[in-house]
Amino acid sequence: MNRIILIGNGFDRAHYLPTSYKHFINYYWEKTIKKVQKILKDNRYEDDDIIVDKVPRIWISGYEYNDFKKSINNKKGDIIFKNKFLEIITHKQYLQDWVEIENEYYSLLIETYERKHDSRYDYDILKLNADFERIKQYLINYLKAIENGDINIKMISKIDEIRNNIYSTFKFRDFTEEAKKDKVKIEYEKFNKNADAVDKHIVSLHELDEKQRLLISNNKGEISLKEMRQILTLYSNKYFNLLPKKILFLNFNYTDTDIRYLNYDETNIVESHISKERVQIHGSINEKEKNPIIFGFGDELDDKYKIIEDLNDNDYLDNIKSIKYLETANYKKLLEFINSESYQIFIFGHSCGISDRTLLNTLFEHKNCVSIKPYYFQKSISEDNYSDIVKNISRNFNNKSIMRDKVVNKEFCVSLKTFEPKNER
Repeated sequence: MNRIILIGNGFDRAHYLPTSYKHFINYYWEKTIKKVQKILKDNRYEDDDIIVDKVPRIWISGYEYNDFKKSINNKKGDIIFKNKFLEIITHKQYLQDWVEIENEYYSLLIETYERKHDSRYDYDILKLNADFERIKQYLINYLKAIENGDINIKMISKIDEIRNNIYSTFKFRDFTEEAKKDKVKIEYEKFNKNADAVDKHIVSLHELDEKQRLLISNNKGEISLKEMRQILTLYSNKYFNLLPKKILFLNFNYTDTDIRYLNYDETNIVESHISKERVQIHGSINEKEKNPIIFGFGDELDDKYKIIEDLNDNDYLDNIKSIKYLETANYKKLLEFINSESYQIFIFGHSCGISDRTLLNTLFEHKNCVSIKPYYFQKSISEDNYSDIVKNISRNFNNKSIMRDKVVNKEFCVSLKTFEPKNER
């Protein structure tokens, strides 16, 4: 059996990297505010994204957008957005303290279609794509700056903890009922074959591996199917080798935080026997890898997507992920992996939101997927996001009964990142 480590932005955050969209937007405004503050008072400031008609002399302390806006309003000035997409994600961030940039792009995409014949609406798909492209480039530059930062002590301690989870043994309780039956049957037949061979002196007990020797000795060479299931449930690590054959690091981020988990220590016998692959499905900010980033929307299951697709206007499909996937071999590599053998999915920091629904539906509902295990974020002593992840997972399933069979119960899951009351960013 294989394992997929499904990596989202929360994985970088678990390593104390400031890679959320909120961090990015704050960074953008801090840089912009510092540029505006260099302009002489009462002068006009303009760049590709905004116009400030009157630059104030006195500034409110702070480099967030609200500080910027208050300073300009105190001068009876105004911020005029040339980049409407930037305006929307900025306002949503500061009104809701949260924004999902890719979802906002798709909402505007639908709006430009629905209002394309409205003379009062002057925002079309070409303007939207141009605005979105600038935001994408700003994000790339921001992530490059983060990647060049130092690894801190907190990150080093987190690496050991996450590594242990990635290379942990399978837990029999985590699997679908059908997968459990299959495993019981396989181990039952293997046990009988080995026990019979020992009984007939075809092989000696000492020629078997340690776990099989222990299993046969402790059960006197006889086990029923029911007993085999009980043993797998209660004593799986004692009697069976339940390590994955292959691990696929399926990275939805543009950063390379996951690479340190592939470059294992050769002295670690457990890791050295596991084949590892890596697919950075949404591309990389490392230009040498020739894997351009995919930044857009990926929900072909949405009711309105078919309308967009049938428009016969390719501009509306410029930032649709499933089309961008065809520009590299990444998606093919993923399909080859999931078609090869049964697999379990570990969710490391991915929200499983609808902006990736097409791909996630393929992964989750595939017949070879036998377990989906969320590693949640512990927000406080009493609050975590396990339920939020599961709600999002459910949106990626058409068959909810299959979903309930595959998703691991919370009591068997653990936190990828725990809160820090005093030091959390």
